[in-house]
Amino acid sequence: MSITNPTQLVEEFKKSGEFDRLRRELLKDFRQGEGVPAFLARVEDIAKQKLASDPKLQYMPEATVTREIMQELERYPIVERAVADVHSLANPAFVSDVRGSVQKILQEDRKSNGQGAVNGTSQAAAARKTDGTAGNESDGESSAESMDLEDDDDSD
Repeated sequence: MSITNPTQLVEEFKKSGEFDRLRRELLKDFRQGEGVPAFLARVEDIAKQKLASDPKLQYMPEATVTREIMQELERYPIVERAVADVHSLANPAFVSDVRGSVQKILQEDRKSNGQGAVNGTSQAAAARKTDGTAGNESDGESSAESMDLEDDDDSD
């Protein structure tokens, strides 16, 4: 597979197992965080309020009650606040780890398609630069190189 757009990159990131690894790491960090008791207390308060305001819920199937409570929880920004409090997302080491994983996937994709990478540029482009014929890159190389993340530090 040749990665030519962000959707394909995300698919490959998930297939590599990195997405699940990072998800588990973030969940572990969240659970060990200081805001978990307040988060859980707020969820419990909202659920109790919903159950108290709609007594017929106690006679409904569990799946229906769960759906109703989840809809009520979605009305409040408690999840967004909890995510904002997870400091791992702003940790430079975490960001660097994600960036490294994505670059590895892109490099492996290029190698499998005969476009090996040297410091974020294809080997063919690097060779042209050394022999004075730079600037004659094909569209395929340009689009693949546009997905390099090394120069996108401002987009974090």
